[in-house]
Amino acid sequence: MSFFKKNKQEYNSLAEDIRLYKIPLERAEEIIKSFKDKWIYVKFISNIYSKYNDDSSQSGIYSKFKVKDIYFDASTIRIYGFEDSDRLFLSKTNLVQTECSIELDEVKLIYKEKDIFIEIYIKMYLPNMDRRLHEIEDSKNHLIITEGKTDWKHLKNALFKLKAEGEFKQLDIDFFEYENEVQMGNDVLKRICSYQSLFENEKLKIFIFDSDDKKINNEHRGRDYICHGNNVYSLVLPIPKHREATPLISIENFYQDSEIKTEDLDQRRLYLANEFDFTTGKHSILEDVYTPLVNDKMEINHIIDNRVFKINDKIIYKEDIFSNENKENIALSKNRFATYILDGIRPFDTISVQSFGLVFDIIVSIFNDYYHQDKKHAVGEEISPGIYLEKPDNHFEVLSIHGSCSKKVALQIREATHVSYGMKLSNDKMSVILSLQFQNEEIECSIQISEKLLNFLYKKAQNKFNRIELHICDEDKNYISHKEIMNDDLCVVLIKGIFSELNN
Repeated sequence: MSFFKKNKQEYNSLAEDIRLYKIPLERAEEIIKSFKDKWIYVKFISNIYSKYNDDSSQSGIYSKFKVKDIYFDASTIRIYGFEDSDRLFLSKTNLVQTECSIELDEVKLIYKEKDIFIEIYIKMYLPNMDRRLHEIEDSKNHLIITEGKTDWKHLKNALFKLKAEGEFKQLDIDFFEYENEVQMGNDVLKRICSYQSLFENEKLKIFIFDSDDKKINNEHRGRDYICHGNNVYSLVLPIPKHREATPLISIENFYQDSEIKTEDLDQRRLYLANEFDFTTGKHSILEDVYTPLVNDKMEINHIIDNRVFKINDKIIYKEDIFSNENKENIALSKNRFATYILDGIRPFDTISVQSFGLVFDIIVSIFNDYYHQDKKHAVGEEISPGIYLEKPDNHFEVLSIHGSCSKKVALQIREATHVSYGMKLSNDKMSVILSLQFQNEEIECSIQISEKLLNFLYKKAQNKFNRIELHICDEDKNYISHKEIMNDDLCVVLIKGIFSELNN
């Protein structure tokens, strides 16, 4: 039973951190839950106090990682990062206090065990650009990288809503999510795309450019996407039907003009260039609204998200707009617009995402190309029916298990975050039986024992970088899932058990 349950009246009775304030455990869990898909900085401080004198000692451990999944139950809080080694398991036993920052970006947990106090700080933080760009190289899943910090928000929201409507459910792909710490214009995006194509990539990396640069448009002209090699692809935003007359577009132009003009509670909104007189900068309908940013060379559907001013004084020349001291900026930034949409803030939550289906149709085509390349999925030597052993140049071996099942089960396997497994010998000691549990489903596969299998298992027990991969198709032979399995210490124990039984 936890300290929290036994001594509820003593919970949160310690002095609080000067930067933080006390909160109930339930509130702390809510804040921790908001850290999903964010980078966190974790600090452990252990304070040991002596009963017999004034001596004390302190030690600390520090870590940083990006959060993938968070789970709570009655006794633990479990936080998983995108890397296998990035895990934080917190027991609720002996937890005596929880605190948080005013900004809700930091949580402090205090544990007490006899004369030891342990303080755990979990805080959101923004990694530097180099660290963020390494995420692209080290991604464990298929990844979309967009031009600008708002594009991924629109696409992520659109995919979520389209999946909820039964579309594109097969797309298992992440987005490279970033804010101001990464400056990702089309030139930078193009350089990263070219660089990534130089190296082998197990997973897809899809770079998406806005359709407002004629040079990049020309490079992609006449094709939905470009394959740069090594599973790196690029595409330009396709043109929605309602923008065919104005094909130089940015991501916001996927919405209808009326949706682009949606106002927030402060009556701020985005503006279109065609709302203003290009000579005077005056709004064609709204009284006393001006912008100095428009000109006759600008696309009429160009989005204006700054320097739209409410000016009560009379303006005759566009040049006078900047010098006026009584101007008030009433524009909504593109980033705030995208965040409202992603977070489902009213009235932005009702904006249609149907036009984004054009983008995901192309991404489905890229997946089909990825799954049907000449290299195929079944690489290496078949050492048992459906079991292939590959020996890449990096000296580590890969055992690939290929199987099929119903689409329902295949999708559960794809969506499963964690896999339970077992390994045993068949009764006749001629095969290794591997069992895998995904949610409420279990599958088994039999691998014929051979010298090559035993050599692989021995190497796997010595070094976990010898991988076991599971490839699953549905009953129609559509490729559904590919994931690494059995990459923890339990695998070593099971393999040693197999060898022990074979030697008896």
